[in-house]
Amino acid sequence: MLSVFSIIPSLCNHEGHQYEYNKSFTKAALKNNWKYIKIIPKNCSIDNLDSEWQKSIFGMETKNKLKNLKNFIPFLKIFRKIKKTKNPVLFSEDFTIVTLFLFFICILLIRPKMQLWLLFRFEHDVMIKKGKPYAYVLCFIELILGKKNIKYLTDSELVAKRNGLFFKRDFNVLPIPHTNSITNRSILKKDHLSFWWPGGLTRKEKGLFRIQKLASLLKDTDEKVILEVAKSAQSTIASSNNIRFLPTNLTRDEYNQKMLNSDLILLPYLENSYGYRTSGIFVEAIVAGIIPAISKDTWMANEAKKYDLEELIVDWENAELLKNLTSLCSNKKIKEKILLMRKKYLDIHNVDNFAKKLKDISH
Repeated sequence: MLSVFSIIPSLCNHEGHQYEYNKSFTKAALKNNWKYIKIIPKNCSIDNLDSEWQKSIFGMETKNKLKNLKNFIPFLKIFRKIKKTKNPVLFSEDFTIVTLFLFFICILLIRPKMQLWLLFRFEHDVMIKKGKPYAYVLCFIELILGKKNIKYLTDSELVAKRNGLFFKRDFNVLPIPHTNSITNRSILKKDHLSFWWPGGLTRKEKGLFRIQKLASLLKDTDEKVILEVAKSAQSTIASSNNIRFLPTNLTRDEYNQKMLNSDLILLPYLENSYGYRTSGIFVEAIVAGIIPAISKDTWMANEAKKYDLEELIVDWENAELLKNLTSLCSNKKIKEKILLMRKKYLDIHNVDNFAKKLKDISH
């Protein structure tokens, strides 16, 4: 039986993917008869967690990354536990160069017999110095642990190809497991179309300026469209009768119901940020059978092309943007193709398949 330790310095609350991703990993670990310990920041605001969620590290500092070195002592304690554990694995899908450097120092000092599983969400080009420091530190870790004990993982075929060439290592592609397929759908009667820009993290890279433009277009239209965005964007988006601000932290049930009752999921993500990396929300939309509007030259566009759904790729600068978005909602051919893609995605992106892939990697 494996004992998998997951270090998650960025987990502050329910925002982002980390909480749901690690809940899914927990289910997969149970299926494989593994133990799965989640090590999270002391100041994480999620309460009522079971004992396998351990609040024992400092949260991720994003402004001054060197401040993350203060995790040295907490990490050292974790590695001492790992050394005393039978068949240990350290899994990380939430690491920076500082985190990786601390892993190296702890491995050097403690010398545990363990596997290290690293999930890369980004291509090397966007890492510090285009990934070279990562490559050097990983070489040093390999010298101590042995190459066969380091597993290079990702959830994007595009990242696997790009990083595989750079790091000269084989990358295993994992499915995206946190795709709750909901059958208890509460259908709401509406006299309008619902466009939803999901998530509480309303960052520039997620297309904030494109949503601002759409909000302006909705101010001067007779179209019966409601644009729904998180309250965290309230200070940057002009209010009107066509804009509805939702709680920034929706519960999972609220999030799922909102997804299922939307006519269009807006994912106007920037090409230079999402050219290679995946979007869990895109996968969730497809699994829910809801149409997503996406940007060209992104991982999502690459996925859409696989299923003959290039119509989902929107020109966000087009003067007819609003008309083009509303026409997506009424296109029967698109809806039929979404359902075919949904069927394929349900076979790939689920906890059972995730558990199977992890088991294959562990051998």
